[in-house]
Amino acid sequence: MREPVIVESKAHTFYIKKKNIPKGCQQCLKGTKAVLFLNGICQNPRHCWWYCPISEKRKGKKDTYINEIQISSKEQILHELKAINAKGMSITGGDPLFEPNLKKTLEYINFIKENKGKKFHIHLYTNGLNFNEDLAKKLARAGLDEIRFNPSKENWNVIKYALNKGMIVGAEVPVIPEVEYIDDLKKFIFYLNKIGADFINLNEFEYCSPNSQNLKDRNFKLEVGTIASVKNSKKQAIKLVKDMAPKVSIKIHFCTIRAKDYWQMRERYLRRARTIKLPYEQITSDGLLLYAQIEGEKIDIKEFYAILLNEIKIPQNFLSYQEINIKLPITFAMEELLIDLLIQNNLKGYVIEATPFREEKYQQITEKTPIKLFKEEMGLNEN
Repeated sequence: MREPVIVESKAHTFYIKKKNIPKGCQQCLKGTKAVLFLNGICQNPRHCWWYCPISEKRKGKKDTYINEIQISSKEQILHELKAINAKGMSITGGDPLFEPNLKKTLEYINFIKENKGKKFHIHLYTNGLNFNEDLAKKLARAGLDEIRFNPSKENWNVIKYALNKGMIVGAEVPVIPEVEYIDDLKKFIFYLNKIGADFINLNEFEYCSPNSQNLKDRNFKLEVGTIASVKNSKKQAIKLVKDMAPKVSIKIHFCTIRAKDYWQMRERYLRRARTIKLPYEQITSDGLLLYAQIEGEKIDIKEFYAILLNEIKIPQNFLSYQEINIKLPITFAMEELLIDLLIQNNLKGYVIEATPFREEKYQQITEKTPIKLFKEEMGLNEN
């Protein structure tokens, strides 16, 4: 019998050739899936509380977010879905199916399906602690497309309640590099395969601020050259995929931290940037917005704005004038004439790189480089 081929995707995930990956993952890796963080409330299960990556800002709090944006109404979700031209949405937490969250979860699924249509894909994460047949039916009726479990070993059996309800059923768990855990994970994959589940997603074990002390106490270490990868998690995960692939028919997909923390965000930023981009902005390969900004005193900025319009002849729609700054395309800002005028008018010029948001509380300036230095770094100075 031919050995299954393990494929590495361009997003740095691994899967079995010809089996592909779950639809929810396909959309995430394309940046077309929005993330609805229902709230940070859950049961704090014994099997996963100690490695939970949720930040202190969100953990245990009732606040709801769609992607990075905190919301207070269902309508705000639709605005964000439009901003990234989303094709689907995941629901996470906390635990969206914890009893205090259940009503809200069902309302959101119904609302999104009513407004975005049946083809709009929704998947949900749960620890499965209070999952049962009745709850499975309610989720299916609401329109949930895919459900992902991270259950304790004692609670694997609840996954069966989700089968044959019209939902894609799978699991999503971290790969914790411990012998006993890996042995149990193999048994879990065999169990999922036996009951007819569709997939299992394996996640690289993450070292982050919220869980760092717990991981240190348990002697986990960082992979050399990384800032978030637990040592041996990726190695164990790839070995596990290779070992299990010939033995089961279930889809097995391994998602690295690079895929989760960089690739998915980058793809989503690119989609958002294309939607909100203004005429003076460029989009970088990372989905950030790039533009030039002139800064100075109010009177000097006002006079310089007139110079840009009337003498340099920059079209007004390529300029954004405020009292203490002017934003403009970097192509104009690179001109030696404009740089000389900045010096003559006692003004400062910078190239700004920022995350693709319009609201100040969400937009972050990731780079602010003086124009002359930017030209040097980019090799644009004249010989």
